[in-house]
Amino acid sequence: MNDRPDHTAFAPPWDGDPGGSSIVDLAGAIAGRFGARPLEAKVDPRLAAALADVRHVVLLLFDGFGERQSRDLAPGGALDAARWMRLRSVFPSSTGPAITPFATPLHPASHPTTGWFCWSEELEAVVRTLVMDLRAVPGSSVRAADLWGWQSPSLRFDAPVFAIQPEGIADSTFSRHAWAAAARVGYRGVEELPELVVGALRESPAGAFVWLYLPHFDSISHACGWQSDEARAIGRGLDLLFETLAVRLRASGALLLATADHGFIDVPVDSQLRLEDFPELAALLDRPLSGEPRVAYCHARAGREGAFEATARSALGFAFDVVPSERLVRCGWFGPGPVSPQLAGRIGTHTLIARERYTLVDRMPGERPARFVGMHGGIDPDELFVPLAAMRHGSAL
Repeated sequence: MNDRPDHTAFAPPWDGDPGGSSIVDLAGAIAGRFGARPLEAKVDPRLAAALADVRHVVLLLFDGFGERQSRDLAPGGALDAARWMRLRSVFPSSTGPAITPFATPLHPASHPTTGWFCWSEELEAVVRTLVMDLRAVPGSSVRAADLWGWQSPSLRFDAPVFAIQPEGIADSTFSRHAWAAAARVGYRGVEELPELVVGALRESPAGAFVWLYLPHFDSISHACGWQSDEARAIGRGLDLLFETLAVRLRASGALLLATADHGFIDVPVDSQLRLEDFPELAALLDRPLSGEPRVAYCHARAGREGAFEATARSALGFAFDVVPSERLVRCGWFGPGPVSPQLAGRIGTHTLIARERYTLVDRMPGERPARFVGMHGGIDPDELFVPLAAMRHGSAL
């Protein structure tokens, strides 16, 4: 991007949009509506008014279906017609850091799920945060208490909560912790979803919150790219689901919301960098990379921090900005609110923030090399901004 911000000044890239709302604000507004308002909730007045006037709230989370993706892949559809406002994701703009706020609702500074790969000081290992196992250790498992200090606000909701997710993750360690007081419902196919949502509201005539998670667009975009025919087909399917639910929920008066946790970019093969090709840099690291391919946390060897920073700038400066991690915390990149005592250990001494469309990965013994076409986690607008669509009584708000 020619207009990308100067990371060396350490200002978050959304500083130019101080009045904008984030996905954390949305989650906080919903929690507040159901009696579990979190810290640092900043509620858009229009959203607050809409939430105050309904019994039921149904929130669809389309993983990876950001603002650019929804505009380009489903123009003129139901989501487009119901588009209400733009929200920003969190930093890093990736599923782990960005899906956790919908359950907490906290920024990464406080929750602190800092990436798909998260270094745990307590376990002295890299954890795959949503899978809840140790990286490159097949068959391992990690307890929620080993990684997180927060409790699910669903425990404090004053109405029933339903968490509807794919069958394979509906009762995962993460889901049980994040949606501790919810009725966790698994589904096999998207065609089941309208009846599951209608059934949840039928069970709770006095009011309910329904969370519906669809990872399909994220999965196909990683494999094929978000601009692929395969991703386009799924995008159209998400639009159709939103339209179908709007019709099915018309008589209920439910507020139907749809958003995403982050967007996507496609990364050319020659921009997918590997740490093994930079041995002089790898030699200065004390631990494997963690975080994301677009936002890599580096733990420099004790006493070699300066050498690491200089080497990283020389070797990777064409593709990444090299930023001391503690400065990112101080300047609000990980969001407002209380800073978790676990955060510093998870983000290392330095953070590599991708320029343009670059990624960087390493490989631990036993891992197979992986290449993704579509990626997220960085601060490109196509990754960072997501839409919020809203309908009630079959009409856009």
